[in-house]
Amino acid sequence: MKLERIDVAARLGVVSVVQAVINSLRARIFSGELAPGMPLGEVDVASHYKVARPTAKAALENLVASGLLTRNAHQSARVTRLSSADARDIYRTRAIIEAEAVRLVASTGQVPDAARKANAEITALSQASPVQIVDPDVRFHTALVQALDSSRTSAIYGQLSDEIRLCMTQVQDATLLNTKDIADEHARLLDLIAAGDAEGAAAVLAAHLENASARLADHLDSLQQP
Repeated sequence: MKLERIDVAARLGVVSVVQAVINSLRARIFSGELAPGMPLGEVDVASHYKVARPTAKAALENLVASGLLTRNAHQSARVTRLSSADARDIYRTRAIIEAEAVRLVASTGQVPDAARKANAEITALSQASPVQIVDPDVRFHTALVQALDSSRTSAIYGQLSDEIRLCMTQVQDATLLNTKDIADEHARLLDLIAAGDAEGAAAVLAAHLENASARLADHLDSLQQP
């Protein structure tokens, strides 16, 4: 039986182009350049990036799967417009995963070094634009989950990562939370982990996420008012 020859280099090239388009679109969504509700058609994306339409389609499908884009039948994809219910559900799902992760990490008394470094970055950005803390904030919370050293838990949490970042961006873009308060709450959480106080750490985390969730939900509701 004759096997079909596969041009591995060409296939890798296609993958890299798709990923490059995905990365660019993600960055433009998180920066606010592509606003909630903005349509993104395959033809327009292909033209903008000078790529083939199947490449544009693959990139859009990836972003729909991650929650950054929404597409109804026979319509172009649009940048996801979060509702207050969306925000609460995303934060509730985060809390379920992160709270248990914090309990387990605190039981060891070992503070994840990546979380400590990320919070140090947030502290150093206390006078910067609130949007600048989104990246270290995401890394702080991700480090708590990754400290479990569970590929499955990290993969499940990773499926939420774009929606989590979208929520955090909208929280900070609207200046709903003070950077110093965020850093202080993180520091308190890390102190409790170091002390081995699993329930105390989980309680601080739950309050931290609930505060952000409530403020973002209220903000999103206010945008819907005439």
